[in-house]
Amino acid sequence: MWAVYSSSYLFWFIYGGEFDVPAVLKKLVGLGYEVAKTGFREGFIYIDPLSGGYAGRRIYEDGDVYLLVNLQRGALGVTSDNYQLTMRGVADVSRALMELSMPEPPRAEFQVSLGVTLQFCKTQIELGGVEFKENGVILTSGEPQGGDGIYLSLNPMGGNRYLLFISVGGRWGYVVDLARRVNDLITAALTKLACRPSQ
Repeated sequence: MWAVYSSSYLFWFIYGGEFDVPAVLKKLVGLGYEVAKTGFREGFIYIDPLSGGYAGRRIYEDGDVYLLVNLQRGALGVTSDNYQLTMRGVADVSRALMELSMPEPPRAEFQVSLGVTLQFCKTQIELGGVEFKENGVILTSGEPQGGDGIYLSLNPMGGNRYLLFISVGGRWGYVVDLARRVNDLITAALTKLACRPSQ
């Protein structure tokens, strides 16, 4: 079996060009966020981040949601160590975009990092007369780098500890749909990858 001991979730709204970050952050103040000082200076967006380097933060009863900005990508990110809080933050940003009559982003990305403990079946492989053990896996579906797709990796961290990383990238609807079902994907992946005792 397997168990999760740490988690991190990150959702990016990616516009890839001009994106009025100051307007979105100002709108989020009305939704309970503390935001960085931001504006335009000589035609360029500037951000004086909050402590910790964040563009914004909202404190909920069960944890915090943080906002990140990547000006080169024209992107706004929502992150938390809790899935429900991350998706609540995504809903807040989506609401701000709707109230500002901004379109859905042309691309989105949803990334999950989980620290897990599991027994991984280490297949032995011989290459050039040397014995190797497979100790991790990389799986892809679709075109995760430029189109719609999923990248999944399970990387050894020592002992029975692994890092499960999932990145879903693509059109808005594709990413939102998979983000809503990501817990099913996580459960299926870990169930499939965990080594079962022989019967």
